[in-house]
Amino acid sequence: MLPFKKVSKIYFSPSGTTKRIVDEIAKNFELDNENYDLLSFDDGKNFEDELVIVGMPVFDGRIPKLAKDRLTEFKGKNTKAIAVINYGGLDYGDALLELVDLLKENDFEVIGATSTVSRHSLFNEIASKRPDNLDMKMLNEFSQNLIEKLESGRSNEIFVSGQKPFADYVNHSFNVNCNEDLCVYCNDCVYTCPVEAIEEDNPIETNLDLCDSCSLCINVCSENARSFDGENYFAEKADALENDISRKEIEFFM
Repeated sequence: MLPFKKVSKIYFSPSGTTKRIVDEIAKNFELDNENYDLLSFDDGKNFEDELVIVGMPVFDGRIPKLAKDRLTEFKGKNTKAIAVINYGGLDYGDALLELVDLLKENDFEVIGATSTVSRHSLFNEIASKRPDNLDMKMLNEFSQNLIEKLESGRSNEIFVSGQKPFADYVNHSFNVNCNEDLCVYCNDCVYTCPVEAIEEDNPIETNLDLCDSCSLCINVCSENARSFDGENYFAEKADALENDISRKEIEFFM
């Protein structure tokens, strides 16, 4: 029997896939769930008698800076945690090590970690059908192995891929285009942008000095009016497609 009352899920998921993967892991534990969406929740919290699953996307081999800053305010008390990073089929860099280190610093005991794959949030041609059924099968097997580990009382330090020092954050400065013929001025993009880069009185324009290219405004637009655009975007897309975009498998650490 698991010694938890609930599963607390903490995630930063502009495209929705990181949340989907965290949800898939959590359902195996058959406990009540509590959600902390770091796109909007920035108050922090202390955790003790629960299992915590933390899911982060990968931006250029790092955890997104905003997500990391907000996650820093979440503290454990030798609290069991599962670390999940989700990347777009190219390379997850040092993001998993960064996440595991941060959780340990905040007094979480990381019992398992995984690097998962989903469609690239900027260049949708890469890993376009991920996560797929095989991915979900592997995630469920991982979850069951973690349940067995917890029930056995086994404890060990988790070592994951990555190296320090971590690379500097990258500012892409991609233009975000909004098609005025399609936009209905619902302002969903305004209300959900985590860095407040879109103004209510002019949602057509995006402040690129604030924008971190997270893709949330594009994903929440019900009219498909928003998209990445500009010379920088298409140049980086061309470079990305020249990389090895063959299938990458999920990695597990426990």
